[in-house]
Amino acid sequence: MRTSLTLSASIIALLLVQGCNQQAEPQSEPAPAVEPAIVVVEAPEAEDVKADIQSQKGIVMLEGTVRFFDLEGGFWGILTDDGQQILPSNLAKEYQKDGLRLSFSTTEVTDMMTIQQWGILSTLSNIEVIGQVESKGGNPLI
Repeated sequence: MRTSLTLSASIIALLLVQGCNQQAEPQSEPAPAVEPAIVVVEAPEAEDVKADIQSQKGIVMLEGTVRFFDLEGGFWGILTDDGQQILPSNLAKEYQKDGLRLSFSTTEVTDMMTIQQWGILSTLSNIEVIGQVESKGGNPLI
């Protein structure tokens, strides 16, 4: 019996020593309560949103004059009001009139090449006729 008592006391002492040797994990402090912030945001105008979406897609609204250029076999181009040269890849026959004024949306074509070394190759959409100016008769120096 003395043996079992000694053995039991040894096991209890070992467990107590082992329990005291374990390092206590630091208790994390509770996170402070976050108060909700009130943010006032102005809603953009519908036109601004539409313009922003179009610019993200690479769509640009322009106005310009259709011109026929008698260079490299001849081609139709558009001189915009801000001085850009647009080489349309899809200008319909009904708009192929020298001096025709157009309002249109354009998207630059970057994965195609042409023999015309003039302007920015673009695809047109939302084309509207806004007027007519004097024809220059194919003058390449327009």
